[in-house]
Amino acid sequence: MMVLSYRFTDDFWVQDSYRQNNILKAVNRIVNDESNELIHLKTYKGIRYDSDVIFWMSSYKPEALTEVRFKINRYFGGYAGTNYGMISLYEHSPYLKKDGELSDTLTQEPLKYFVAYPMSKLSEWYLMDYEERKKILAEHIGMASSSPESKGIRSYTTYSHGLDDQEFVVLYEVESLSDWSHVTAKLREARARKWIIKETPIITGVLADLDNF
Repeated sequence: MMVLSYRFTDDFWVQDSYRQNNILKAVNRIVNDESNELIHLKTYKGIRYDSDVIFWMSSYKPEALTEVRFKINRYFGGYAGTNYGMISLYEHSPYLKKDGELSDTLTQEPLKYFVAYPMSKLSEWYLMDYEERKKILAEHIGMASSSPESKGIRSYTTYSHGLDDQEFVVLYEVESLSDWSHVTAKLREARARKWIIKETPIITGVLADLDNF
């Protein structure tokens, strides 16, 4: 799985709207041409000040993700550059019972907003007994799922051990950013928070079609 955040350069912003739209349409066309190698690909308009376009994609072949990234860079040319990116594996959690094919969760109708961030944990977490870790995470999951505001939230925990600077990439599709923020604030009370050491930067976007950006 790969998340890429791009920021437009000054050269993009000085173009007229017609030229800007043509640049985005060219990128969209090449991305769609590569989609047969992907499980899914979604594009978002960045909400944060430092992110303009976000791509979230997955494939069974890591090299397919790299090929798409190269082509996006080539077609953006000097008009946009990557300001952040993350790679990870989407696998079943070792703490939860396996339930269906993970790829099916990625091909659902997309929700309006996207949130993603890197996460790492203290080494003490991994030295704890497995059953104790499982109990702590069950509390965390229970707190999240019991909130009425969690109904419009889909969560994806992915793994980056040995692949990227973080240990996990945590991703969410949400229908309401306010509901998401409230659930996140509540989870600050969970015991599992004690072992988390990194959750930045947070990438946020709203679903968008590059042909109608």
